[in-house]
Amino acid sequence: MKVREFWDGIRLGNNHREAALNMNFEEQECEKLYELYKKDHNEFFEEVLRKEESALWFLWLYSHMACKVYDKYNELGISEEIFWDTFQDIRFWCENTEREFGTLGLAEYEWFYRHLDMVLFRLGRLQFEQMQMDQEMVSNGVCLEKGTKVINIHIPQGEPLVWEECEKSLEKAKKYFGWDKPYVCHSWLLYPGLDEVLSENSNIREFRRHFKVVQVDYKEREAEWRVFGKVLKNVAKYPEETSLQRKVKAYLLSGKSLGNGWAIVL
Repeated sequence: MKVREFWDGIRLGNNHREAALNMNFEEQECEKLYELYKKDHNEFFEEVLRKEESALWFLWLYSHMACKVYDKYNELGISEEIFWDTFQDIRFWCENTEREFGTLGLAEYEWFYRHLDMVLFRLGRLQFEQMQMDQEMVSNGVCLEKGTKVINIHIPQGEPLVWEECEKSLEKAKKYFGWDKPYVCHSWLLYPGLDEVLSENSNIREFRRHFKVVQVDYKEREAEWRVFGKVLKNVAKYPEETSLQRKVKAYLLSGKSLGNGWAIVL
């Protein structure tokens, strides 16, 4: 597969394509970076970040590596549907980069090793990542020690969060990964305080009913980023274009804060 075919498959915007193609990346330099990625992800990140237009470098390099992963999917008999569903994340995060920073390419560079190393797959509405707990999670009758192997659920953007579709996703994951490992999720959608801003028939509220919140992370501000598209120091400057934005803004202006919940599938 060629890079342009990959971009067609993920429906990448023409502005991001043209900006990357205009960079005239040197093949020899790219090969060095591919080898560095295989050796040490963090060194790779640091090296690319030293370059001008690093977001476009990440887009170009990850797109090339994704083409190689496509061959691995075929070798392992993993469907094209799963490949395209999984890697459309690159388009989503390019759109986020443009919206949040006004630049083109991929600013969220750390996220994609999961896709390229084939530890994360999108199976329907949800993404599932094979991982080990990097911290202990003990509360509410649940004990997951550091190092416990789990399936971490991620909730990609782009579609309504309808529980029936999430349930189908979990059934696919059960067939793919089995139920011998705990299924966990760390998300702003699982923060208990959301009950104060969500309507009773909210899709998010219905989603949360199927999880048991074990711990709460009060430092995360992902909720603000997801609701408003950016995180501002001055809460009063947040937009009020949707009912959720208005409710969340009022909630924050009242002195309360939002965070993330660590939860396990019931």
